[in-house]
Amino acid sequence: MSVAHPTSSPTTLADLVAQSTGTCVLNCYQCGRCAAGCPQNVPGFMDISPTRIMHLLQLEDTFSNDPPRAAEYARQALTSSTCWLCAGCQACTTRCPQGVDIAGVMDVLRQQALALGLAAADRRSEDIQKFHATFLAAALKHGRIHELDLVLRYKLASGHWLEDATVGWQMLRRGKLSLSRPATVDTSKIQAALRQMGAGPDGGIEEAKT
Repeated sequence: MSVAHPTSSPTTLADLVAQSTGTCVLNCYQCGRCAAGCPQNVPGFMDISPTRIMHLLQLEDTFSNDPPRAAEYARQALTSSTCWLCAGCQACTTRCPQGVDIAGVMDVLRQQALALGLAAADRRSEDIQKFHATFLAAALKHGRIHELDLVLRYKLASGHWLEDATVGWQMLRRGKLSLSRPATVDTSKIQAALRQMGAGPDGGIEEAKT
């Protein structure tokens, strides 16, 4: 049986997920199909499985009348590297027999983790956050992505200058990376929409330092 989750005045992550995506995490019955089908859920990669993430959100909602306990469940979900390592392939959402948008849940967790300063601080997660910020800043500024500029800015932000250097040179030599920047597209409407949502001109993510 499906549960209709309230979407007004969110007080828990489950409420926020329902408001943002229209999906109710309480419908998850822990069958594990999302974790079994996730290409990123391999030993030594994700710290906890997508199924466990769903359970943490359910526990926070269940113990919402016990704020310290609920906050601890929320903290575990928000500080996990799982939402950052999610590839957004939609395999989990497609496989869910309850129709829960698990990939959408990961989107909400990423946004909340950043907003609350709880984003996972391991190297892989931080690198993804820096790439995310670099990509979004470029997209909002120019409307299109200049791959070479994106790579250079990400390398500067992450400090991984020599990683993939050989591959990068080969791509440049074969014309896969253009030296010229594409024409800038007007992004004023997108930025106005973001301001209206309260996200700020950078989409709510601080631009990576350059």
